[in-house]
Amino acid sequence: MLNDKVVVITGASRGLGKAIARRLDQLQAKVCLVARNENELNQVASELQRATVYPCDITSSEATETTVNKILAEHGHIDILINNAGMGYYKPFLEHSSDQHNQIIDLNFRALVDWCYRVVPNMRERKTGHIITIGSDVGLNPIANMAVYSATKFAARGFTLSLLREVKGDGVKVSLVNPGIIDTHFNNGEEGSKDANWSLQPSELADLIAQVLTQPGYQLVDELCVHPLDQDF
Repeated sequence: MLNDKVVVITGASRGLGKAIARRLDQLQAKVCLVARNENELNQVASELQRATVYPCDITSSEATETTVNKILAEHGHIDILINNAGMGYYKPFLEHSSDQHNQIIDLNFRALVDWCYRVVPNMRERKTGHIITIGSDVGLNPIANMAVYSATKFAARGFTLSLLREVKGDGVKVSLVNPGIIDTHFNNGEEGSKDANWSLQPSELADLIAQVLTQPGYQLVDELCVHPLDQDF
């Protein structure tokens, strides 16, 4: 159980973020929902027991600082940060616009670094905390038609596992979860449209993330890769 743990989830308005929020709410956590779309966040919160909504464009450093300070003011601390927000498109490199490249980099990597920068001091001071980064299997293996997306996931992996080695001595855990294909809105897809053998279900992946968070204090899952059975990886 995660009784009264303060959990911050970015990208919590849909897909995997929403599924994680539901699962951790069942474990009695205090869930802080972060995303840009306030209406979607309110809908998610209405389905949970103890959720608080924090609309935020996490690619803005100023908005991130304001939101983290607000969460700390209202809850006193942050026990768990789940860096879930992300985006990408499956199409050739030159068919992406320059703006799309920048959006992918800003959301998938720069925002991740910024949120950790704002949250780690509170965890270090309290000598406890857990950060989970939702990476990707394409952060381990190159893939055509997702060059910039893959690059951000390589960067996220390097950052996350390096940060772990800096903060674990202070009692702060850092974990990286690398999923394969997930049945979500990614790449403008329709959630619920993919066969289970070819895509991970968000609720099942949320169960695994809950397991990572509820390991005994002396155990650490530093990196986890999960694939649907029929995916070629």
